[in-house]
Amino acid sequence: MTDRADETISWDEVRALVAARFPHGVIDRLGPVPAAELRHLRAPLRKLRTELVRELTAGDPGRYRAAYDQLAALQFAGILSAATPAEALDWLTSRRLLDVSWPLPGGGATSPDHHVVLRALLVPHRDAAFHRELAVRLAEWLPARGDANRWIVAHGLAVWSGAEVPTTDGYVIGWLREGGLMHYHHREIGEWFADQGLREPVPHHDSLLSWLRAQPRIGEFVRRLFEVPDVGTEFADRYAAGHGPQNQWPTALTALAGEGLFDRAELIDLCLGLLLRGDRPGNLRGFLQLHTALALDAEEILARARDHVQLAVDGAPGAAKAAQKALGSVNARLPGDLLAELTAGVLARPEKALATAQLGQVEAALRRDPAAAEDLLPATVTAFTHPAPAIQEQALRLVARYLPHVTPATAEAVRAAADGLGPALQRDARSLLALTAPSAGPSEDMPVVAVYGGPAPLPAPPADPLEAAERLSAVMAARLPDPGEFETVFAALVAEHHRDEAALRDALAPLAERRDRDPNRLLGIRSIEAALGCLLDALTGRANESDRHTATLLGLPAYVRTPAVAPALRIHEAARRITTAPVPFLLATPTAGDGTIDGAVLVERLTAYRNAGARPWPEDVAQALLRVAPHALAAVRTAAGGLGFDLPADPAPPAPQRFHVQSPFQPEPVGPHGRRPPTVPRIAPLPVDGAVVADADALAHTDDAAVPEGVTDLLQAVPDPTEHARFVGVPSLSTTELLHLAWLAPWHPEAVAAHGLPSVAFRADPSAPRGADPLLPRFAEAPGEFGPVSHLLLAYGLTATRAESRTAALDFLLTATARGRLRPEVLGEWLAALWRLSVVKPNRILPVLADAARSGAGPAVWATLAAVITEAADEPGRRALADVLALAAECAAAEGIRTTLPALDILAGSAAPGRVRTEAARLAKILTT
Repeated sequence: MTDRADETISWDEVRALVAARFPHGVIDRLGPVPAAELRHLRAPLRKLRTELVRELTAGDPGRYRAAYDQLAALQFAGILSAATPAEALDWLTSRRLLDVSWPLPGGGATSPDHHVVLRALLVPHRDAAFHRELAVRLAEWLPARGDANRWIVAHGLAVWSGAEVPTTDGYVIGWLREGGLMHYHHREIGEWFADQGLREPVPHHDSLLSWLRAQPRIGEFVRRLFEVPDVGTEFADRYAAGHGPQNQWPTALTALAGEGLFDRAELIDLCLGLLLRGDRPGNLRGFLQLHTALALDAEEILARARDHVQLAVDGAPGAAKAAQKALGSVNARLPGDLLAELTAGVLARPEKALATAQLGQVEAALRRDPAAAEDLLPATVTAFTHPAPAIQEQALRLVARYLPHVTPATAEAVRAAADGLGPALQRDARSLLALTAPSAGPSEDMPVVAVYGGPAPLPAPPADPLEAAERLSAVMAARLPDPGEFETVFAALVAEHHRDEAALRDALAPLAERRDRDPNRLLGIRSIEAALGCLLDALTGRANESDRHTATLLGLPAYVRTPAVAPALRIHEAARRITTAPVPFLLATPTAGDGTIDGAVLVERLTAYRNAGARPWPEDVAQALLRVAPHALAAVRTAAGGLGFDLPADPAPPAPQRFHVQSPFQPEPVGPHGRRPPTVPRIAPLPVDGAVVADADALAHTDDAAVPEGVTDLLQAVPDPTEHARFVGVPSLSTTELLHLAWLAPWHPEAVAAHGLPSVAFRADPSAPRGADPLLPRFAEAPGEFGPVSHLLLAYGLTATRAESRTAALDFLLTATARGRLRPEVLGEWLAALWRLSVVKPNRILPVLADAARSGAGPAVWATLAAVITEAADEPGRRALADVLALAAECAAAEGIRTTLPALDILAGSAAPGRVRTEAARLAKILTT
């Protein structure tokens, strides 16, 4: 007997329908047929899905497109032939079928319409039990962040069948977003059913509030809103505000509670509970809007006073502010112990605005009842250790005013707490609190910057070829290969090759084989890893691409070619010459952990070259000379001449002395190809007049008789900030390049700083990458003298966007101070100039300088701030100038500095803002008495 399904629809017919690519053809043919009669199609359809997925990964664009275009039709065939909800769910949620485009008959494609998917599932031969089970399964499958298309299907099935689907995170997110669409005249699923002639008409909801009133499980869903992640980001929809309060979730939920559709007390408690749990700022913002919309009255606040206190003390800044404001509205009715707990907790937070508001609440309470000082003053003295001097001063004057109202024991405890006040306020504290004056001069336990102990020693060289291979593998795999380890391993490879070429080749063979299997081995021509890969090929007797890489590096446009590629150039030179012009070892390997070479050691190396009959490699000798102290170069040259070596001319790079300053009113220039750069250094050094900038052809050095100067020329080519079209194209150096840049010319930090400046300046931009600046701490160890460019580099570092980069700048400042290389007045002048150009952000640099002062660099910080104040005196209204004066007063008081600062006379004048006048007068008093 022949099966009816086989007679009705054959597999060949279905296969042809899928190959035709159009979903509607499949729906029209299979939709009317009961799934039981399509059971013979299920296995072939699953097999076809596997075959099409395989075609997608074949790597052939034509085969990919042919397979992709069949997926939508295949999905409908699978859905319509599914026997159970589980099988239908498999086709609905198959990873390769999710939201594939639907081909159009005339060519092109369109986005899938999941209402059509829903309609296909509602064929008459599917019963309600099938729809209910599939709705539940699909709701359970929905991703936590939601899936708008699958949610429509799940929701439609639930409404159609009356299923009570689980309130999973994904389903609730979809429900939430559905409500947010109502102000766009969105038609919900019941209206779509009516349009299709499947159900009776239903009322249209033109607002979120109207839609919420009609929801059958409103209480259950509202409670889940406080449990599902990131609901607050949906609440804080900035577009909904333009459509009236009835379309904003916070106000709509408040209205629901007011109408009795949800318990208001429960809604308040849910909101407070979420704010207390905390979350990321974007999510909390929506629930803070709900807290504001609820507008708690005095009784509601007092009933939850302890929760609000906890929120003000431990909550996120926005939540703490809202809780503090609520408690402030019932300040007169708040129990004394609770107000004291609130005060101590809030004043222990670093936010200045919260502390100011809390001190205002304390003062209001004390004016009403001075006897409350017994409880409130011990809490108020918490502000004596607040990071903002203005808060310390406000608290000091408040405590002094009400000190007569406390018992002697409490007064003594308050006076003891005054030790936490900053040095600048100690004089006022002695006067206001009747304290005993300490001995004059700085505190004996003030930390002192440690004596600089020198850089870390170089790593020990590998003991044998096997260890050299292991360490080479580690350097190539390292995200940030340490300069010392790189130089040591690089030198060991050259030396081991000269000593026993066969043994080294055998040791490197496994690493070379692994590299062959690396699909990215030819990427990143500028990287040390790619250059070492070419050297690895050369050392194992295989063809390498060093010639091409070198030509590419030296053929880059002048505004892209930077001295940061010098390590790669040296490696490629070794790969090109190690078999044709071998040397016993490298000349440029540092002898100290700051990248320098002892001149006497270089002479010994040249002598060994002479004895071995070797000729120096041009880039290697040029790098070696850059690492020798300038005062030792003459002796090295004399010795080299006696040995028969003609060293290149003086490699000393230029030290820029002139600077380009871009007006703050001048727009940022547009870079190559019309791209606007994230930032351009507003102040940058100009190239030195007469500096040689060789072109790419001159850097391609093919004549072994001539000593090439590629490394030297790269270092001399300082980017010109006046050539905007070129300068803005200078790429930020990679973290690895910055890490190695300081060792390129350790005796010439001004040239190194000029090349590192664009990258360090970029870290002051909001789009700067995460991670600490690797250049500044290592640069601070450079033995050369720091000039204006080095201090400009530090100034940019201090105002970096990321805290970790500012910490790197702090390391620079402390190391330079300990070594006696910091010129604070120059740093201060640069900070003032960058501040004037809106590059420096005082809220970034002042905490770093304060940390430096606490670490023992107080005199240097004072001198820096004195220069900043002097330069900024002509703009007394500049924002945060009062904070600069306050920190300067802290340093001056702590260090016992006695001097005059003429700029203070201007800042104490009537033209300056009130707080600037106050801080200037305090600083002047500290400096002169």
